[in-house]
Amino acid sequence: MTTLTTDAPQDASANKFYFAAWRWHFYAGLFVIPFLAVLAVTGMAMLWIAWIDGRDGERTAVTPQEIIAPLSEQAAAAVTAIPEGTLKQYVAPRTADVAALFRVDHDGEATMVAVDPYTAKVIDTFPRRSGWYDFVDGIHSDLMLGVTGDRMLETAASLALVLVATGLYMWWPRAAGWRKALVPSLTRGRNLWKSLHGVIGIWLSLFLVFFLVSGLAWAGIWGGKFVQAWSQFPAEKW
Repeated sequence: MTTLTTDAPQDASANKFYFAAWRWHFYAGLFVIPFLAVLAVTGMAMLWIAWIDGRDGERTAVTPQEIIAPLSEQAAAAVTAIPEGTLKQYVAPRTADVAALFRVDHDGEATMVAVDPYTAKVIDTFPRRSGWYDFVDGIHSDLMLGVTGDRMLETAASLALVLVATGLYMWWPRAAGWRKALVPSLTRGRNLWKSLHGVIGIWLSLFLVFFLVSGLAWAGIWGGKFVQAWSQFPAEKW
């Protein structure tokens, strides 16, 4: 006869609840993991793209000089690059070796114009929000599926909270004490992986909940409720 040992409570009612939590944990994980992997990869890609190149070309390189051209000359050069365009935005250079950016709109299309702040010459023009950052952002925000993708990601993030809650319930120390819950047991085989999974999960749970809740603030349904109070705040009170 083979004896199965688990960390489940011994009384029948608690046992049923434990295994119900285990099923929720397992099936929620199957649904959640692919979406969290996509969010992790695209989120890291957005951070690296923003650091290397910027979202709208903020890191377009120029050669620093002693004298900076008047801002009016830079703006005039940007508007001249887009005939009949209207200047809408100016993005000042963050450092001395990057270009100034101007947003010029024409016929409903927004174009970013990179201008050398020292010579007031146009370096490059490109459509606004059309680079790799925005392509990856489209996947990160709604899987490029619009409202359907947004709801899928929102469901995945919500189930990830269920994943955390059920995991904490199952791994919460009962008779064994907190050491087993917080320090991995360096055994062999499946027990080692189970211990690592539980210990890493309990240490990361607080961070993961903050990560999920902050991400849900951008989602359609959760986000609407989160920012509802701010949206209804009287403008004159800001």
